[in-house]
Amino acid sequence: MTRTTACRLRFHLLLMCLLATLLLLIGCSSSSSKKAPAAPAAGDPPISRQAVLIESYSASEVLVRATGLGHSMSEARQDARKAALWFVLMGGNTPLLNDQTQRQAFARHEQHFYSRVMDYITHEGEILSRRTDGKQDRIERAFRINLDTLRNDLIARNIISSTSSLAAQVSNPQISVITADRSTHSIQAATVFSEYLQRRGFRVVVTDASERINQVVQQATALSGTLDPTYLLALQTGSDIYIAITAETASRTLAGNTLSQATVTATAYYTATGNQLGAATGYSTERVVSGSGAILGEAANDSADKLLNQLTASWQRESAQGRSYKVVASAEPGVGDISRPIHQLFSQVCSQARRNAAGSSSFDYILTCESRDVMDLLFKLEDHWRGPGRIFRVMDSGAFLVIRIGFTDSDDIIIE
Repeated sequence: MTRTTACRLRFHLLLMCLLATLLLLIGCSSSSSKKAPAAPAAGDPPISRQAVLIESYSASEVLVRATGLGHSMSEARQDARKAALWFVLMGGNTPLLNDQTQRQAFARHEQHFYSRVMDYITHEGEILSRRTDGKQDRIERAFRINLDTLRNDLIARNIISSTSSLAAQVSNPQISVITADRSTHSIQAATVFSEYLQRRGFRVVVTDASERINQVVQQATALSGTLDPTYLLALQTGSDIYIAITAETASRTLAGNTLSQATVTATAYYTATGNQLGAATGYSTERVVSGSGAILGEAANDSADKLLNQLTASWQRESAQGRSYKVVASAEPGVGDISRPIHQLFSQVCSQARRNAAGSSSFDYILTCESRDVMDLLFKLEDHWRGPGRIFRVMDSGAFLVIRIGFTDSDDIIIE
């Protein structure tokens, strides 16, 4: 090998070494320049959407078990908090945001809520599970959420309407909570259920189906053949909505322990029409208890929580369409046939007039009107009456009005 060839080989070898070193340096630089995934911002929505309701403590608090995901345990814990908040807002059977309009409004403010998630959490339970899946950490934890604080914040930002603002459009409804039987369980459940509604701003009357029915109510409803005592009581108490409550408990023995669970069923109706508004069944957790009061209260709160959104949504629809009233009209002897003028009157004063039943001198109608209350409706009927005689009020109660058409004032009505 000549000296020139040897020098050339050494040069090529040196060049290859330099090239290998350069490639190694570039690889290390590229590897070190790869950043760890950025942590979610405080106002970002949760990565996880995994959560479940454990218990409704009261009208103002719920316990939610949520899963959190993140690239560290710290991120996973914060994500679990946000997932619990998301569940109360949009998940489950009774989310606070129950229509698309509300959810679109929330989207404009979501950073405010998620960045302040701890404002709505009153208690964090122990971590229920913790594990790492690949490069992602996962935890599961229980959180107690304060619904009142969250709801007030939603109202303040005009995302949902307050009870008072709805009442400005339609008179705040009075609700009768009626026990279907005289059992102690049903009475306890009805009491807790009514307390839940009162905390939400509704006027509530608690009664039971064994109470005596007013004679006028019995006479006025005889025309339509309605004999259900629960419905008659609702008319009598002046409620706009009535809710029938039934409750029961069940027990079983497991590993020497007696476990008990309560079930409360609530069915809501419009008093004027008798149409079902909504229904819900609430459950307590199955556990060892010394008495039934705690589990009945838990089941009643769960039932009320589920039913309230149905009730509120229906009430909002009514605010746009007008209120419904049940009106029974009776003509005294000698007035003559008033079937035409009474129908024309109702159609003139109200947007909808549906005749349920009629006799020779008595009429049962469901009216949908803009009138804010039954007295407002009565005054309009009196002012617009063009038939024989005058309109006299026999009885009014909430969404129920009984009138008599004649020449003299009397409390007597004739249903035939």
